[in-house]
Amino acid sequence: MLLGFFGINWGSVDKRIDREYPQVRFISSAELVEEQGAGASPVIVDVREQDEFAVSHLQGSLNLVSGAAIAEKFPDRETPIVVYCSVGYRSAGVAHELAELGYSNVRNLHHSIFAWADKGLPLVNADGRTEKVHPFNRAWGRLVNKDLHAYDSP
Repeated sequence: MLLGFFGINWGSVDKRIDREYPQVRFISSAELVEEQGAGASPVIVDVREQDEFAVSHLQGSLNLVSGAAIAEKFPDRETPIVVYCSVGYRSAGVAHELAELGYSNVRNLHHSIFAWADKGLPLVNADGRTEKVHPFNRAWGRLVNKDLHAYDSP
């Protein structure tokens, strides 16, 4: 269910995730950057659709849109995994799905790629580095700086 256009803000997103997926653990952008810098980088999975991933994604991330696809690629249920999407809602659902499959080391990137992009952290696409991010749609795109919007990959 899409939140009403005027009801979309980070507080409403966080409340919905907390209500629907209370057991999901989070990692902040700063914590993920720190882990990557320390060489202890988890598997990073972008659960957005392929057209969103093509606009930009976190470097080294894999585009797998379901818990089943992740489980097929990473059968070790202890594998450290960070999932993300646009705002963290879809990825919370995938994190929940992985927990139900017995995965114990899964975290959801808090506010996902929108917060990552807003902080100016590195994004890539097939052509290399980019600052753009797919805003999903006009309503959800309100949560990311509109100067960063791109609906189509280069």
